[in-house]
Formats: sequence, C-alpha cells, structure tokens
Amino acid sequence: MQRRDPIWLAWAVGLGLAALVYLVGPDRFVFRLIDTLHVLAWRISEAVEDLSVLALDMVRALAIGLFATFAVLAVAVARRGGRGRGALLVVTLLFVVLAGGGVDGAAPNTRWTAALLLSGVGALVMTGRLRQSGAVVPR
Repeated sequence: MQRRDPIWLAWAVGLGLAALVYLVGPDRFVFRLIDTLHVLAWRISEAVEDLSVLALDMVRALAIGLFATFAVLAVAVARRGGRGRGALLVVTLLFVVLAGGGVDGAAPNTRWTAALLLSGVGALVMTGRLRQSGAVVPR
C-alpha cells in the first residue's frame, strides 16, 4: 500500500483554492462562499419540511388504518360476548375529536400522533381480549 505525501496534498489544495478564488474573483470570494452556504442551508430546510409533511401523512394513514383494525376487532369481541361496545364508543368519540380538529387547538401533528397511539393501543387491547376469549386459534 502506497502512503500519500501530505506535502503534495497541501500544495494541491492550496493551488486549487487559489484557482477557485481567481475564477470567482478575489473581491467576491467571501460573499460567494457565504451565499453558497446560505442557499445550501435553505435547500436543506426545504427538504426537512418536505419530509415533515410526508411523515404527517404517514402518521395520518397509520392512525386511520389502526382505527379501522380496532373497530373490526371491537365488533368481533362484542359479537362473542366480550367487552367491546363501550370501548368502541369511547375510542370512536376520542378519535373523531382528535382527527377532526380537537378542542384545544393543538397542532395537527400532535393530534394525529395522539389518534395513532389511541387507535394502536385500542387495537392491541381488542386483540388481547379476542385471544383471552379463545376466539382466535393460537398457532
């Protein structure tokens, strides 16, 4: 394995920087450098904002899907004589309040995250009740 000489690397970087400063203009180099960093920071913030919108859409989709899962499981528990009707009523009302805008004016990401947690916990509880009642055949 060949070892690189740091002296040649330092000279190459220095001469490359000198050529870049000459091309941009020595009087505008600092301005161009700061402007480039500003544009880079702006593009990164736009990418983060796009990812935030995508994440909120994913949370909404998961919340709705888990609520549908919860509703089906709660109906199955209720049909087998278990306690599912009350939970279905309470969780549905809370889900509608959270997904429909809330009462406290909280941010949409907070409300939808709470709706996701509510429907996920409800689905897990109903799954447990179905397994306890023997309605689901264990593997």
